[in-house]
Amino acid sequence: MASKSYQRGVLLSVAIILSGSILVASSPTPPTLVGTFQRSLITENVEPLDCTTDFSGDYYGFGVRLGVYFAWLSSYFANTLLPSEISGSLDTNSIFLLGLLISLFNSTLHHEILQIDGLIIMQLSSGFLFSSLSLWGYRTSQYQKEGTAAIQRYGKIGTHCRLALAVAISMYGTWFWWEGLEDGLRVADNEKCQKISTWFFAEWPVSGGIHVFYIIVSFASSLYYGIMAITAVLAYMAKFFRVGWKGRMEYETGYSKRELKFLFNIFRVFNLFWIVFCAATIEMTLNKNHMLQTLAKNGEIAYPAQLIPLIIGTLSFVRVLWLIYSEWQEKNDRWSGSSNGEVKKTHHPSLHTGFNFTLDTFKQFFSFSAQPESSTPTFAAEESSMPDILRPWHHRYAVAILPWLSTFDSWKLESIARVAHR
Repeated sequence: MASKSYQRGVLLSVAIILSGSILVASSPTPPTLVGTFQRSLITENVEPLDCTTDFSGDYYGFGVRLGVYFAWLSSYFANTLLPSEISGSLDTNSIFLLGLLISLFNSTLHHEILQIDGLIIMQLSSGFLFSSLSLWGYRTSQYQKEGTAAIQRYGKIGTHCRLALAVAISMYGTWFWWEGLEDGLRVADNEKCQKISTWFFAEWPVSGGIHVFYIIVSFASSLYYGIMAITAVLAYMAKFFRVGWKGRMEYETGYSKRELKFLFNIFRVFNLFWIVFCAATIEMTLNKNHMLQTLAKNGEIAYPAQLIPLIIGTLSFVRVLWLIYSEWQEKNDRWSGSSNGEVKKTHHPSLHTGFNFTLDTFKQFFSFSAQPESSTPTFAAEESSMPDILRPWHHRYAVAILPWLSTFDSWKLESIARVAHR
């Protein structure tokens, strides 16, 4: 009897356990511990959305972007503080842009890249186009040192190569925003990655109102640089029929010294803002479009496609900073005393950094009235009142924007100024 009672007790216990398990399994709201465990398993199995494309690492991987950002900054500091390095920095940025454009055009023709790839490359190109690029040097400090005669430094093969790049990227940008985002470029295979957005102080879908804004900007840029290119071709054709290929073209600028100084002060503030803004736009656009493998935390800078741009851009930036520091240190040594070491220059209290910069350095950099120390220029810095007295005003501003016009006799400012004095 005891054995049977024990068996019945065991069976009853098993039945209670089984019925309790059935109730728990069929319950619409499982107990807290069970639900938490199930949710943790689901969370671990779900991977974050990754819309990285096949070519994103080569075009705009983390190493590539860092190299481009450093190249922008090196060109900015050279334009502002180190005239001797302006040409080299412009060449570095132009090479970066040329490489991107060749790959971009080739991949577009073969229908290899996606819409998000074209968007990021457009943003990288605009960073150089509207911050570091300087066709006639109005963004640089050379006019502050040499006056209007500094324009003779420009108008050679480098100017026209950069103009060709500007025309190419502007025209491609117009096509990209007009046709590329419609059916000109491929869309992602993953439906969740097909709707792309851009960042412009906020997140905007590329098919929205920002689309119209960029079409207007790209078309205006294409028109501006296109007119420049046509004027340059006409000027060289006229020169060829006059004197052949020999000889050099002498250019003039319609801006006065005061206007050049004003432009320089505006540009050196805007250019720095645009560099920071473009870098923020690119990084935010990559984040918003789930380009996980291109972000800093996942970017693998271990292969030549990313290492080479990174090293070139970084070394270019470090070299410019070192030369700026060396020139400043050399001037500081000259000011600190005469040849016998008895006369010393009194310094303001300094704010030292790791490179021993003082307060005077930052005051000179941020002061709108600051100009590079005068030295013997390559071209004579002869100033005349000619641009101020020239009428009509739109004539000299046309020459300022399109200096190629000054190679035509009817547009030469000096001959018009002589006529006005009679």
